[in-house]
Formats: sequence, structure tokens, C-alpha cells
Amino acid sequence: MPPVAMDTVTAMATGMNTAMAATMLTSRERLIQRGVGRGHELVAAGLLLISPLGWAQEAPAGPAQGSQLRARLNLSQTVTDNLELSSGNKDAALITVVSPGVTWSSRSGGLRGSVDYSLDGIAYTKTERGSRLQNALNANLSAELIDRRLFVDVRATVGQQSQSAFGPQTTTPELNAVNSREVGTLSTSPYLVGQLGGWASYELRGNFSRTETRGSSLGDNRSAGGSARLSSAGAGPLSAWLLLSTQRSASPEARSTQNDSLSVGLGYRPDTDVQLGVNLGRERNDYLTGAQAANGVTVGVSANWTPSPRTSLNGSWQRHDYGNSHSLGFEHRMARSVWRYSDSRSLNLGNVGTNGGVRTNYDQYYLLFASLEPDPVKRDALVRAYLQQLGISPDAPIANGFLSAGPTRLTSQQLAVTLQEQRGSLTALVGRTVTGRVGDNAGVGDLASSAQIEQRSYSLTAAYQLTPLTSLSLSAARQETDGDGAAQSTQLTSYSLNLSTRFGQRLSGQLGGRRSRSTGLQAYNENAVFANLTQQF
Repeated sequence: MPPVAMDTVTAMATGMNTAMAATMLTSRERLIQRGVGRGHELVAAGLLLISPLGWAQEAPAGPAQGSQLRARLNLSQTVTDNLELSSGNKDAALITVVSPGVTWSSRSGGLRGSVDYSLDGIAYTKTERGSRLQNALNANLSAELIDRRLFVDVRATVGQQSQSAFGPQTTTPELNAVNSREVGTLSTSPYLVGQLGGWASYELRGNFSRTETRGSSLGDNRSAGGSARLSSAGAGPLSAWLLLSTQRSASPEARSTQNDSLSVGLGYRPDTDVQLGVNLGRERNDYLTGAQAANGVTVGVSANWTPSPRTSLNGSWQRHDYGNSHSLGFEHRMARSVWRYSDSRSLNLGNVGTNGGVRTNYDQYYLLFASLEPDPVKRDALVRAYLQQLGISPDAPIANGFLSAGPTRLTSQQLAVTLQEQRGSLTALVGRTVTGRVGDNAGVGDLASSAQIEQRSYSLTAAYQLTPLTSLSLSAARQETDGDGAAQSTQLTSYSLNLSTRFGQRLSGQLGGRRSRSTGLQAYNENAVFANLTQQF
């Protein structure tokens, strides 16, 4: 199936000439000179603590509230002793990657958000494998079309994903050409807001999403829906809302699904730090069986507690005929550490990888830094600068996921901790995802042979600032996948060492090595050394 959505997303990114996001401040004195308020001082101090760039050479600062556009060029050279990821047919090769990229960001005006796009040209030497191209895109935009009335949110991603959870797995997408597919997702959500006198506000929203997989129809999905929400106005502790929604989803590899719901809810805020909610409604869907839609009652509760700007705790539970859902989140930021935990169970209507099955380094650190920097544009710049200083690819997968279609039940737990000392940091990430069939859905891909697939990921990264311009990082990671059958099991363990340095304000480089060992269905050992050079423009 032609990757229409992916081409649309890529064209959008190229047309916007995206470039690097806002440069974060790199000295405490500069923050003091700019006279930030007390609340901003807390965030700024956290930025300095969490990132080794706090001791790095300062880069030129751009406009604080305007848009920024910056281009970059990355050159990478890798020598590997096992290009084919095979236990017996090893193929030593030289891999050259040329990656031009651009990042655009804006925190003011009618268009806000960030877009990062890169095109990787991969050439293989001393092997018969041909060269290829792959795209990487992460876009999150919000446009104000009519002043304070009409808006549209756009979310677009393009990245590499494993086709099978039991196929060859790797920590770098340049190696795994056999079991890797390029997946693109484009989601748009226009919405209209307004007031009804002084007693209520309304929101009319549309939701449209499309996912395409290059070279395969497995994972392709289209969905469309809309909602109308009416909320009470006023500053009292009690609030009420009414929500009417509809959703349709279609995939070439699975049956179409639909869901219509009507619900009412009450909110109670006894204190500025506490918010409670309850809802009741009815829904009609065909998730369990495609023969006919079923009617059912849905009821739910929610609670949010924010005792301080550093700590938040939230949870929710919702009853459905097709299976209950829940979410639990905890975040706490101390002077030199950040702690984050999440637990959720939900229904997924499309490809598993677009809703938690795939988590890149960027995704994990973006979630980890949520309490440290709430502003999404600033957080994007912080995460990319942090990963660059450590020599870690933002697009490299932490959990590889797999292609799927149709309704699935997704259970996920994530634990992330980062500790910061004066010149060093330690980050630990633990994740678990369980994907299972729903109702009479026979499943496609891996779910056709296994009713449930469990994936676990662990990583530990230690970094130390050797000089104001040079840092050393050591990473250890492990990925585990298990299906229903005894033979459906894979494990991947990898270690990497990176030396990163900055040659100037816009030129940086990395030198490192890695060792990977895979056991189970696709066993192999791989060793590699690599060098990267990145020029910012």
C-alpha cells in the first residue's frame, strides 16, 4: 500500500524548513542577570542540574518568544562485524550515514509548536547490501485560525519500527533492514470553542488520523470522529460537563470498528491542590464482535493531587463492556533527581507502535522531563540537547514494538529515575507493555499466533562531564519479548560507550563503541565502533 500519509507528513516537514529548537541557557549567572522570577528560577535551576550542558560552552541565544529555524548536518561512520545480525553468516561492513536535518520551533504567534525532520542516507561498503533512505520526523503543532475561537492541533511522526516482535531486534535502525519498516502517522484535530452567555462554554472537535507503513499494509489504519462538549462556567468548587462523541476506525488487515458515546460528569475541587471527578454514560460499539454493536453503561472516577510544583499524583478508572481502563501517574522532582511512574490500560484501535508499543530515547526523556519543563517547545529543545551531549540517538528505539491492526488491549507500566550530581548523572528506565487481542478479533501479524505479547525494557545510563566541553557516557540496555508459545521469546542485551566533545559553538562530535547480544529465536552477537560529527548552521 503506498505510504500516502507518510509522504504527506514528510512533505509538510520539508516545506516548513524545520530546524533546531530554542537553545537552553548554560550558566547560572546568565539566569540571574536576566532577572527571572522565582517560579522560573526553579525550572532554570533544574535544567542546569539535569543536563551536562550546564557546564558546556554557551551557544548563541535566539529570540525568547519568537520562532527559531536551524539546520544541521550529521555524518556517521560505523564499522560492524555482523551486518546481517546472524549467528552463522556474519557480514562485516562499513556503514556511512549522511543525515541533513532541520528543526523549527515557535512559542508565539498564530502557529506554535516544534517540528524536527531528518533524512538519513545510508550507504554500505564491503557488502552486497544496497544503500537506502529513511526518514525521521517528530512534529507537534497548534494553529490559531480565528482569534480565540478556531484552532487546529497537528501531530505527525515518521520512524522505524520492527515488523515482528520475534524477528531480529537491534538498538540501531541502520542494521535491521529485514525486520524494520518505516511507519508514518498524521493526526489532525480542528476545534471550535466559545461561550454560551456567562453560564457555560462549548467545544466542538474533530479527530482524524492516518497511519501508513512503507512496504506493507500491516499497521495501516484510518480513523475519523468528533465530539461536542458543554462545560459549566464559574469559579466555584463544583463543575459539570456533557460529552457526545463518535469514532470510526478502518484497517485493510482487520475489520472496521465504531463507537458512539454520551456521558455526563461532575467535578469537585475542595482545594486548589485537589480535583475529583465522576462520570456516567452509555456507549455503543462493536469492539468485542463485528456482528452487531452492543450497548452498555460506562462509569468512571478520577482524582488529581498536586501538593507542590514539584509533585503530582493522578489516577482514573473507567468501566467499559469491552474491558475496564485505568491510568495512574506520579511525578516528583527533588533538588538533584526526577522520579516518574505511570501505569495504564486502554484500548488501542490501530497499530500498536503508535500508542506505546514503540518508545524511542526521545519519547522516554520527553516524558521524564515533563515536570522539569512543562512548556513543550522548551522541553523539546532540552531533550535533544541532552541526548546530543550524551551521544545518544533520539530516534533509536528503547522498545521495538511490532506491527498490528484492529482493536487490541494495551497495558503499560513505565518507571524513570534520573539522579544528578555536580558533574555527573545517572538515569534508569524500566518499561513493560502487554498487548492482547480483544473479543473475537483473530489478530494479525504476531497476534495471529499469540493472543498476548509481553515486552519489557530496561536501561541504565551514566554520564560524567570530563571538561566543560567533553563528556563520557556508558549505557546498558536490555529488551525482552515473550509470546504464548515457549519458542516465542527473544532477548537483546546491549552496552555502549560514548565520548562526546564540542569543538566550537556549532560543531560537536562523538566517538564510541557497542556490543549487542541477542538470544532466543534470532540469536546473534554484534560488535561495532562508530564516530559522529554534527555541524549546526
